[in-house]
Amino acid sequence: MKPLPARFAAALAASLLLVGGVSGCSTKDSRAAEAAALADTALQQGDFAAARRNIDTAIRNRDDVSDYWLTSARIALATQNFGNAFNAFENVYQLDKGNLEALRQLCQLGLTVRLPDKVDRYADQLLVINPNDSLPLTMKGGAALQRGDWKKAMAFADRVLAISPTDVGALILKGQALAYKGDNAASAKLIEESLATMGDPTSRLVFLRDLYLSNGNRDGYQRTLARLANANPSDTRMQLDYADWLYQTQRPDSAFDFVMPLLRQHPTDIALASQILEMWLDEGRDALSTKQILLGGQEDSLEIRATFAQFANETGQPDLALRVLGTAVPKGAPDAGNSNAKAAMAFAIGLNGAVQDALGRLEDILDVDATQPRALLARARFRAATKNYRGALSDARQLVTDDIGNITARLALTDILLEQNQPDLAESNLREALGVVPYSTRAAARLAKMLIERNGQREAASTVLRDMARAARISPRADAVVASFHLSDDPLSR
Repeated sequence: MKPLPARFAAALAASLLLVGGVSGCSTKDSRAAEAAALADTALQQGDFAAARRNIDTAIRNRDDVSDYWLTSARIALATQNFGNAFNAFENVYQLDKGNLEALRQLCQLGLTVRLPDKVDRYADQLLVINPNDSLPLTMKGGAALQRGDWKKAMAFADRVLAISPTDVGALILKGQALAYKGDNAASAKLIEESLATMGDPTSRLVFLRDLYLSNGNRDGYQRTLARLANANPSDTRMQLDYADWLYQTQRPDSAFDFVMPLLRQHPTDIALASQILEMWLDEGRDALSTKQILLGGQEDSLEIRATFAQFANETGQPDLALRVLGTAVPKGAPDAGNSNAKAAMAFAIGLNGAVQDALGRLEDILDVDATQPRALLARARFRAATKNYRGALSDARQLVTDDIGNITARLALTDILLEQNQPDLAESNLREALGVVPYSTRAAARLAKMLIERNGQREAASTVLRDMARAARISPRADAVVASFHLSDDPLSR
């Protein structure tokens, strides 16, 4: 065969490289698009861990698509990871300078993550686009307040209120400036009076809630939680905040009456069900009576049944869990809609002694979804029970990586580390948990107990409890945990 002339050979090689390059780009594009679509679906379903994994995959393949960063920002907002949300919105704005949603969020989130200089810069850009927009003026006032200049903050608030006396953001800014000045009574009065004459009270009630919390005004705090819940019947977080307060103030039946309608309104919401489960576990075994647990078994929703069953398992009542699940758990292959129920059933079976049967059932779930949280949690515990510590640690660490604030997973990892005689790692794990959720009574109680049992470190235990109580502010549950340790040096008084 006669060789090609050099120029034709070079042209052919270049065309082949181009085809290969286009193919590679196309593959990355399709992988990114597929992962982003899965992230959107998971976000809508409340499966934030899956949403985060998938959007991270999309961004790894294409980090120059603003929509992917926008989804990442929304996931971060949904999980209250405001730092990540701010960074993601910055990427959105860098890629799409016309995205006003990103610009406005950067102004607001910049205050949340305490970046006043950036708030000023983004607010100035908003003012260039619309000089009559009150939001950037209010945000600049907030930035001034974060720098300690309450007079400048007040001037910004008054500037907006002179034009629009009912501007909610400016009213709240003025209330914040008054509180910073030390006039809490005037701050509360200003906002309370505005509630009688203006529209949606939510943002002002949120301000009052935080003001009463910081001042230790338990009556005002409780009253405001109730008003927030009544004003926002579709806001699950506000409903749960009030329900949790009812549990803490020894009104479990009233709390249950709040929780059940939420579950029934959102029968397939995995994230909501998990939040409710964690709330019950924070309260302890007394959160639900046997009668209430069994009521869960009368629900049509498999996810609701799974939530009640998991609570029964976690509180050492596997027989109740099996009664709740009954024959509702399908015998077919695991999927997103039945995996929590299947995991709860496997957990109950294992707790009743059939550990190998339970492990087999859990493997079936994890073969379909290797990161299924309830299945990983149960398998970690049963692997530890059968001395498979390497596997147990792998499962527990995967759970903590996927959800760093999951206290139940943190406690399971602590158990496994202690069984392996690694108390320093167990302590580090709990301290990390308290770094993420500083008001966690379960994590603080476990760490304090561990410190006392290890070397009689009562001073260190007292510090842990003090820090948790300060983070929890006026929580009756936190007070009860502190009191239960009977430390002579009251951590709350230091």
